[in-house]
Amino acid sequence: MKALFLTASVLIGACAVAQVAFTTSGTFLVPAGVTSIDVELVGAGGNGYSNGGGGGAGGGYAAGTFAVIPGTSHAITIGEGGSGVGTSISGLGILAGAGTNGSIVDNPNVGGGGNGGSGTGGTVNRTGGSGGGGFYTYFGGGGGGAAGPIGNGIPGGNTITWTGICLTPGGAAGPSGGAPGGAGGKGAGFTDVNCVAANPAGSGITYGGGGGGGNGNGSGSGMGAGGYCSITWEIPTGIHHIASTMSSTVVNNPFTDRIMVSPVFGDEHFVLCDATGRQLWSGEHIERQDLSALRAGAYFLRMEKGNYMHSFKVMKQ
Repeated sequence: MKALFLTASVLIGACAVAQVAFTTSGTFLVPAGVTSIDVELVGAGGNGYSNGGGGGAGGGYAAGTFAVIPGTSHAITIGEGGSGVGTSISGLGILAGAGTNGSIVDNPNVGGGGNGGSGTGGTVNRTGGSGGGGFYTYFGGGGGGAAGPIGNGIPGGNTITWTGICLTPGGAAGPSGGAPGGAGGKGAGFTDVNCVAANPAGSGITYGGGGGGGNGNGSGSGMGAGGYCSITWEIPTGIHHIASTMSSTVVNNPFTDRIMVSPVFGDEHFVLCDATGRQLWSGEHIERQDLSALRAGAYFLRMEKGNYMHSFKVMKQ
């Protein structure tokens, strides 16, 4: 299994799940006894264009649960920023497309922002924010934010046209649609009226943010951020998984204040853990618990009924 880093590679806590994260291309080998995985992908962001060009666009987002066969190898493709290569896992049909690079348009038009990448093949599929427009030879457009579990990425801001004064920060950076998606980088402008002192462009934030466009006086463009893939699975414990005829799902994922699981019969026991496996709450009737105070991010929910158990990855927005 090749990955740049592992996040919570084995969570021996109350929720008994494991997770691996890839930021470079590699291979995932399905562990023994594992027949289902949760997948989350973010596509790479596009680069901004120099010399008053548009901002790069944010990468797309896709997430879903997939049946797998133990011992099977799946190739993980992670695009670098500006490469146009999306994030994917072979054999599963899920893809988070890359945002495209910025370009230029002729004056007096403002434009050239890249197009956001799209997620396909997941239960949740979202689109990255487009890059903001630049003003050729003067000001750069903002980079688009990557899509995420909460929503689509937000487009980067357009810059202004030149009216004889250069005092402008450049196009604004586009926020992301939630972690692990990253925001875009701002476009380049100037901090003086004579187009001498640069207000530089920003690069996209990991993961998948688009880079800002450069200005027309030598301040370069920002780079797009690379893609991301996480895979989560239940650690086999010898407890039977819930049979398909009793399969339940989280109906509001991501959630804001309460987690709603359906169908339930009232006698299920739930355990809620943070991303490190630390138990936060346990009991019955998870739908009655006010979870609004939790920080935004990923959590794991385990549901038990008799000799059956199932775990869900849930996102708090």
